[in-house]
Amino acid sequence: MINEKRLLKEFLKLLKIKSLSLYEKEIMLYLFKQFRALGLNPYFDGAAKKVKGEIGNLFCLVPGEKGFPMLLLNAHVDTVGPWEPFIPKHKGNFIFGSGKGILGADDKAGVAMILEVLRTIKEKKIEHGDILVVLTIAEEIGLTGAKAISPKMLKADYGIALDGGRSSEIVYKAPSQNNFMAEVFGKAAHAGIHPEHGINAIYVASRAIAAIKNLGRVDHETTCNVGIKGGGQATNIIPEHAWVKGEVRSHKKRKLHNQMEHIKACFAKAARESKAKMKFTVHSVYDAFEIHPESPFFELAVIAIEKEGILPTFRITGGGSDANVFNSQGIPTLILGTGMERVHTKQERLNVREFVNGTKVLLRIVMESKKLNA
Repeated sequence: MINEKRLLKEFLKLLKIKSLSLYEKEIMLYLFKQFRALGLNPYFDGAAKKVKGEIGNLFCLVPGEKGFPMLLLNAHVDTVGPWEPFIPKHKGNFIFGSGKGILGADDKAGVAMILEVLRTIKEKKIEHGDILVVLTIAEEIGLTGAKAISPKMLKADYGIALDGGRSSEIVYKAPSQNNFMAEVFGKAAHAGIHPEHGINAIYVASRAIAAIKNLGRVDHETTCNVGIKGGGQATNIIPEHAWVKGEVRSHKKRKLHNQMEHIKACFAKAARESKAKMKFTVHSVYDAFEIHPESPFFELAVIAIEKEGILPTFRITGGGSDANVFNSQGIPTLILGTGMERVHTKQERLNVREFVNGTKVLLRIVMESKKLNA
C-alpha cells in the first residue's frame, strides 16, 4: 500500500541535509514545507530558546475520525557527527555513506517513514484517528529537545518512537540514566622544586576511578562508565584541580542509586586519604520505562507486525530515546524499528528491506489502532 520508491527517495533527500544537534533549522524548514504540502498546519514549539538551538521541535496534528485513540508518532531529526556532503551508495539491500562520516539513518529513516505513512493515508483515504507528529531536535545530546517540550503540548493516548533497528523488534523497556561529575581539589606546587608541598588532584581522581567496582557491565540491568576526565595546567605544576564525568544506567532505581553512591564513596575516600577536597554532583538525564507485554497497546504492535508476515521479536534496550520522555509524561510509548544498523559509526547503513517493512508496520498500527477503543 505504501509507495516504496517515494519512501526511499525521501530518505535520500533527507540524508543530504546536515542536521547536527542544535543545528536543525534547514531540515526542519524542509519538513515544515512537506507537511504544508499535505494540507496540514505544522508548528514549532519554544524549545530553541530553552536549549539554545537554531529552531524548536516540529509538531503537526493530523485530524482523524472518532472512535480511534490519539497516536503520537515520533522521530528525531538530529544526527551525531561527523557529517560531510556525500552521495549515498546503494549496494544490494543496503544504503551506505561515504565511510568518512555518518550516514544519518539514525533517525532520518524514522522521519521518512512518518512522511510516507501520512502521504499514504491521504492518498488511499485510509480511516484513522487523530495523529500527533512530534519531530524532535537534539535527541543525540541527552533527549534535550523532547525534555524541553511543555507537557501541555503532549496529548496522546499512545506513542510510537521510530528509533530502532529491525522491523520485527518491539523495544518495550529502557533504563534510567544519571550522569555524574566528580571534582577533586588538591594543592598546586612546583613539580620539580617542591612537589611534596602539593596534592595531585589528577592522582587522587585516578585512585578513585581505580576503586570503582564493575566499570562497564555492573549486572544484567545496570551499566557504569567514566567517559571524560581533565585537569592540570602544565607538566611542571602539581595539578590542584581535576574533574571526571560519567554515567550510570539501570532498569531499577535502587541499583542506579546504589552504584552512584558507590562511585561517590570512592572519590570521597580517595580525597580524604590524600587530604584533598571533593565535590560530587548528579544529574538525572531520563527515567526508565516498561510497557507490559500483556497490555493492549503491546498486543496491537504484535498483531501489526504479524499481519505484515513478520515474526515479532521483543527487546530490552540499554539506551535512552525520546520514548523515555513521552512515557514519563504519561503516554505509553513503544520503540519500533527503522532498519538502521551500526549507528553512531562511520560504518552506519540502512537495511532497505527492514526500512520498507517497518513503514508497513507503522501504517498497520495506524489502521488497526481502533481496536484499542473496542
